[in-house]
Amino acid sequence: MPRPPLPIGSWGKITRSQDAKGGWVAKARVRDLDGVTRLVERAGKSGAAAERNLTQHLTERTVPVMDDLKPNSRLTLLWEMFEAHLISEHRASATMTRYRYVSTYIIKGLGNVRIQEATTQRLDGFIQALKTNHGASVAKSARVVLSGMFGLAVRYGATDRNPIRDVGTIKMESKAARALSIDELRGILDAMRHSPKVINPKNKLTPNQTLAQYCTAADLTDVVTMFAATGARISEVLGVRWSDIDFTAKTVNISGKVNRLPTAGMVRESFTKTKAGLRVLPLPDFAIAMLMARQLEADGNIHDVVFPSTSGNLRDPSGVSKQWRKVRTALGMGWVTSHTFRKTLATLLDGQGLSARIGADQLGHAQISMTQDVYMGRGTVHTEVAEALDRMIH
Repeated sequence: MPRPPLPIGSWGKITRSQDAKGGWVAKARVRDLDGVTRLVERAGKSGAAAERNLTQHLTERTVPVMDDLKPNSRLTLLWEMFEAHLISEHRASATMTRYRYVSTYIIKGLGNVRIQEATTQRLDGFIQALKTNHGASVAKSARVVLSGMFGLAVRYGATDRNPIRDVGTIKMESKAARALSIDELRGILDAMRHSPKVINPKNKLTPNQTLAQYCTAADLTDVVTMFAATGARISEVLGVRWSDIDFTAKTVNISGKVNRLPTAGMVRESFTKTKAGLRVLPLPDFAIAMLMARQLEADGNIHDVVFPSTSGNLRDPSGVSKQWRKVRTALGMGWVTSHTFRKTLATLLDGQGLSARIGADQLGHAQISMTQDVYMGRGTVHTEVAEALDRMIH
């Protein structure tokens, strides 16, 4: 069975090779935005440099002209044009993965429908069928993707209105945010450092290993301490570099995040989920003490990250989450995720009488309210956050 073609605007596995003169070349096959697959290469002084040069070139390839988009164009073509548009805007890889996943439902159910045939009634029926057969989450995402697709069609004159606009909204039941109490948070940190409890083999941890031994061997205790100290996202914590730590000012600069790209593996990106995510956070004394002790024992790594993998590379958030799931099961706290520490920090700060604006600055949220966003200064380093955490946790 022939291999399916690459999605338009994407590329396959990147390979590296060294020439006779000692230089390096990185190569990959890319399916250009005209649908033609080509072999592209870029050179560099090292294999990693060549791959970086190639990746940068591939992400900057030209967006196609939309002249071929007509009222009688099929939605298959509209999706390909929309996908190319998203690539040109450098959308996050997680967003692209989600949109491409949802596009398979759209292409299967509506691919041969022409733009001029895509009425609100037809699209509403499709969305409701998705909700019934595949769940509200898929249906809601499909509505978002279709809205973007037809927004593009409007801009390029293939239709005069966006038919998805009047399609019924998809309501999803949201669970109430659950946060750790201060005693639960202290208990977790203490157990990870000192618990003599022997882990049950049913938890798939090493038999006869204590909880504290496992957390030390997995290098998990310091990571969770950083969660508690900052409320940063797991990808942000794993992306923190030693150059981001200011021991004198007792701050950490959240200047990027780690991410796994389909073609490049683990990379550190110099941006966060939102622009508000780029922030400088105060560090409580217990986090400073942890980082100082860690720095004395650090071997160093090419990425300069504080929490590298055992091989000295970037650490995968999914791997850390898997390790944490084993620990939380052993603690009997299966509901606690890395995101719970963000909710906990927000709840604790609120309980200390600190404003929602301070909480939003600390967590890197883009919006809290029009008044707070427009009329109050943002981006301030709130030292009172660190002081409150030190009072509560230590």
